[in-house]
Amino acid sequence: MKTIRTAFVVAGLVIIASALLLTVHVSSNALEFSRFNTGWNGTSSFFGDIDRHHETAVYDPSGIASSAGPGLLLIIAPERQPGSQEISAYRAFLARGNTIILADDFGTGNKILNGIGSSVSILPGNLSSVDREYADPYSVVVYGVSNGSFVTTGTKLVTNRPAAIDGGTPLLMSSALSWIDTNGDKKINSDEAMGNFAVMVHENVGAGNLIVLSDPSIFTNAMYDAPENQDNRNLIHAVVKNNGTIFLDQMNSRTADAEGISAIVGGIRSNLGFNVLFVFILVLVVMLAWRYRIL
Repeated sequence: MKTIRTAFVVAGLVIIASALLLTVHVSSNALEFSRFNTGWNGTSSFFGDIDRHHETAVYDPSGIASSAGPGLLLIIAPERQPGSQEISAYRAFLARGNTIILADDFGTGNKILNGIGSSVSILPGNLSSVDREYADPYSVVVYGVSNGSFVTTGTKLVTNRPAAIDGGTPLLMSSALSWIDTNGDKKINSDEAMGNFAVMVHENVGAGNLIVLSDPSIFTNAMYDAPENQDNRNLIHAVVKNNGTIFLDQMNSRTADAEGISAIVGGIRSNLGFNVLFVFILVLVVMLAWRYRIL
């Protein structure tokens, strides 16, 4: 009888483990920038790497309400108008001496920048350049122009459809063979002047630090994993390793986008009650396994 019971417990544990693995496997999606997207335009590789560091996903303003510095809030590819409570939380976060890094090339991030009192703005139009990594003029190569926490002079990054930034102190800039492609034809026209354009800048906002990067694509799997983009990874790793607690904005960021099972998994991850229930079930399984001397 004991052998039969043991067999049932073992089978149960195998089924549970298989179900967890299956859930992880099918929880992927194809939404651009989604942390659940394992394809080329997802951010699963980046999020998989930072799991090894001290990070906290923020799903509502209270998630950063009491955070004392040093800490870093990372907002990748914001997609909507933030609410007043969110803007207040961002401002309070900076007021406590923390850092916000905003990565956006669509201009949506300007709503956040205006709300927190920044003078930085993301300009419309795709930055293009003769100095590029691939055949596409939107694959602009940019260079470090100032030594700082994340960037050193001479750093070379490959971008994908970046925007130009106005305001702040430049950290990364394109070469002089660059222009803003306002009409989308990938050619320089008479009303489009060549010059150096900032794609990453720094600004002090109150007691805090603001860094704006006009290309969230460097966090996607295709850009992050490519062997030739080592400097891209070096920049990201410098960001996540040297700023105390890392807060990952999931209120406005497209990295939180999910559908199907990935939406359920994301909901469970963001819900304390579900997490407590999961831990309880896991402890119960371990106790049963110990009871029948399996562990």
